This record gives sequence, C-alpha cells and structure tokens, in this order.
Amino acid sequence: MKKVLYISNIESPYRVRFFNELSQYCDLTVLFEREKSSNRNAEWSKSESNKAHIKFLHGINIGGENAFSLGILKEIFSGYDEIIVGCFNSPVQMMAILVMRLFRIPYMVNVDGETFLRGNSLKTKLKKFFLKGAKKYLVAGEKSAESIRTALGDKDIVPYYFSSLSDEEVRANAVSSSNQVRNKTILVVAQYLHCKGNDVALDAARMDTTLRYKFVGMGAKTEQFLHDYQGRIPDNVEIIPFLQKQELEEEYKRCAMLVLPSRQECWGLVINEAASFGMPIVSTWGSGAAVEFLVDEYPQYLAEPGDAEDLLECIHVMQNSEVISEYSMFLQNKSGEYCIERSVQKHIEALA
Repeated sequence: MKKVLYISNIESPYRVRFFNELSQYCDLTVLFEREKSSNRNAEWSKSESNKAHIKFLHGINIGGENAFSLGILKEIFSGYDEIIVGCFNSPVQMMAILVMRLFRIPYMVNVDGETFLRGNSLKTKLKKFFLKGAKKYLVAGEKSAESIRTALGDKDIVPYYFSSLSDEEVRANAVSSSNQVRNKTILVVAQYLHCKGNDVALDAARMDTTLRYKFVGMGAKTEQFLHDYQGRIPDNVEIIPFLQKQELEEEYKRCAMLVLPSRQECWGLVINEAASFGMPIVSTWGSGAAVEFLVDEYPQYLAEPGDAEDLLECIHVMQNSEVISEYSMFLQNKSGEYCIERSVQKHIEALA
C-alpha cells in the first residue's frame, strides 16, 4: 500500500468520513493544522471517529481554522510516497509548497471547488503562483476543474464528486423525502462570514416581509450577527444558532427552498445535502457547488453575488414556477452523482 500524507486544516465529520474511506486503500496519515475551529460547533467537529493515522501541528492559531508550525517540515521530509496539500491557500501549507518545490518533492493539490481565478489582481496572481507546480490537481466538480484548467493551462487535473454524504445516505434521503409536504419557509444555512452573504439574504428578507426565513448555523457568532444588525432584523426572520444533523435534515424536508447567498465560496456542501432531499435551491454564482449543480439546467436560480434584489427575484421565480416537482427530481438525481465513495475512487485513481 502506498504511504500517503494528506495535509488538511481542521477535523470535521465529512472530512473524517472521507479519510476513513480513503484509508482502506492506502496507508494514510492525515496532518491537521489544529484540533478544532473557533467558529464551528465542537461537538459537531468531533462526531466521527478516525481510522486513518492522525497528527496535529499544535502550532500558533491563525484565524478561525488555520495554524502555523514549522513541524510541518518534518512531515514532508518523512518519506511518504505521495503528499496531498489540502488547503493551498493556508499559510503553513503555502510554506510547505515552497519547500517542496525547492527540494523537488512531488506533491498533489486538492481544491474544494471554484478558486475564482479571474482578472489580474494581486490576489489572483498569488493564488496562481501557489497552485502552479503540483504534479496533479484533485478538484471538486467538473465546472471547477474546467475553470482551473483555463487558468493554469494543460495540467493533470482530476475532477472528483465532492459531498459530505455517503451513497447510502443520498439514496435514503431521497426515500425519506418522498411525498413530503413542504411549508412556505425559506431556509438559509450558513456561518456568519462575509463570504457567506448572510447580510444579503437578510436584505432580501427585508424587501419582501411576506416571506418567512429561518437562518441556521451561525453558531457562536450568532450574538455578533444580532449585534451587527440590531434593529434591522425583521419579524419574518427566525434565527437558530445550531441544529443537530437530524434536526437540520427535517428542515431540508419541510422548508420550501434553500437559499445560499454566497459571495464567494469554493463549494457549499449544503447544496449537496439539500439536493439529496429534493429541496428546491436558489443560490448565487458565488457558490462552486451551486454552479456545478445548476448552471447547465437551471441557471435562472443563480443570482449575482452580493445582489439582494437579484436574489429576491430568483426566489420569486422559484415561487411562481409550475415545475418545482421536476426541479426537485432533477436535484435528487444530481445529488446521486456526488458522494464520499465516488470522491474516494477518483482520489485512488489519481494516486495509482
């Protein structure tokens, strides 16, 4: 079996489940930058048991999910057959990339979806600089893979089918949601970060107070959100800091639609989760997963990032649609193409 090092930032249930599946096919060591995130629920983060070899950097915490430690250098010189960099834009992993280039240590880069390599800004140039040089690229989604190929040229790029769900879960969710009667509530699931666009969804809610919203998942930052928008949160918005997995799944089955107002995020796993229940989705061009799922068949449900009026217009289009049941079936079928097992299979092919 190949000895593989996979460098990631923090533990999360879907990551651990992916690594557990991958560890059946290689001698896998996962190096996490830190043990927990400052902006995620700790109980959620530790809800899966690890089967791979797990190590932590125990360095200086940076931001919500990263850490910096020179200890990463020991790992990359430890004789692994393959090294996968999971977060090419993390400071400590950027350092590892530079060192591996300097010492000609081959490595792969994993990209969790869209990288937004557009324009000629300094940020874009830096992204391209740290992306270049890998022997292979594992990219979440076919559309994101096309985008990276356009930006980097003729590279060895392997698209994979990113999801937090197993194949069994996807199929079970479809069965459990059949014949489900939905209410009229709009569900918004997102952490409180600028890139997630909670404020955009809030502005849309204020523009049409006949619609009811549930904002879920801001966790420990809920109080900050309430403080920042004090006096500007209308009565048609309910805020729930955190829901357990089963509770959130009930919302996916009951609510009228999911709205994901992302300004810019690589993927957005709530798209996979909601789609597996056949939940109608309105999102933006700022979510890699939303573009992957919708752009070819249902682009009318993709709003301009940061534009509350356009987001509300997409919501109204959804409300007035006469073929919502067809859209729901499309989403369920689409979600069936994306699962942990299929993602692992593409990684195994890349590692062969």
